[in-house]
Amino acid sequence: MKKLVFMVVLFISMLGLTGCGKENQISDSDAPAGLKEITGKIYQAQTNETGNIVIDKDKITEEVSYYSYEYDGIIISLLAVKDENGKFHIVINTCGSCGGSPYAYFVQVGNKIQCQNCGNTFLITELDNLEIGGCNPIGIEKLEEQDDKFIIDHEEIEQYKDKFENWQGPTK
Repeated sequence: MKKLVFMVVLFISMLGLTGCGKENQISDSDAPAGLKEITGKIYQAQTNETGNIVIDKDKITEEVSYYSYEYDGIIISLLAVKDENGKFHIVINTCGSCGGSPYAYFVQVGNKIQCQNCGNTFLITELDNLEIGGCNPIGIEKLEEQDDKFIIDHEEIEQYKDKFENWQGPTK
């Protein structure tokens, strides 16, 4: 009988540790420990006549900028930054693996960006070498560089809408 009681207690404890049965709602007290302060500017994304996103190069600095693009009532965020070598980097501001979590957004920490959900960090200079679907920011394939701006295909960005439905990253 003691063995049965022990097994029941163990089973209930395991459910509690894994989060089974817990509703998919997150409060600030459930946020990962050590959330970093958001630095940098937040912009509403501008679009051109075809609906593609336009980012002016002169707004991209060595301090991360965030661009909020609204699609179907959901804010999708982009992150833009210039590295120490003067190269521009623009990514979708959520993690390929953690995406969908409210805290799956990136904040600059020195010359790196850090996921506020899992804590992984990435060198800004390496943001062109991202694993598709990996635990890293989501790269943008259809990114066209023009003289003074970048043009980003809105359809590519819109396919990630579901990763931003519960997202609580920088938007305003």
